[in-house]
Amino acid sequence: MRILVSEVGRSFGRQTRAYAEYRIFSSIARFDESARQVDVSLTATAAGGPAAACVITVMVDDGARLTVTTRGSHVHDAINRAAERIADALRRHSDPPSVAARSARATGR
Repeated sequence: MRILVSEVGRSFGRQTRAYAEYRIFSSIARFDESARQVDVSLTATAAGGPAAACVITVMVDDGARLTVTTRGSHVHDAINRAAERIADALRRHSDPPSVAARSARATGR
């Protein structure tokens, strides 16, 4: 798995890049066999709104692309939210539907 954190530049610095790499890796490490490439973009947002936005896109080995976008009052808040959401998205993508879920869909429930 390769994690590329971009758009950090002058706004956040090396410590924020390292935190993003660590936090995202730790949340999706269990999916390392299916997650091939992870792109992370961190941006400062305009005054009056949330302080930061974090976009994570994961290319999965079956060709799917999973993307989450979060905003937070602090860049670490945005990173944490995005890390949790991308882990949930990977879990939903990799787990086959349960028998109960297939049955409910088949019966229209």
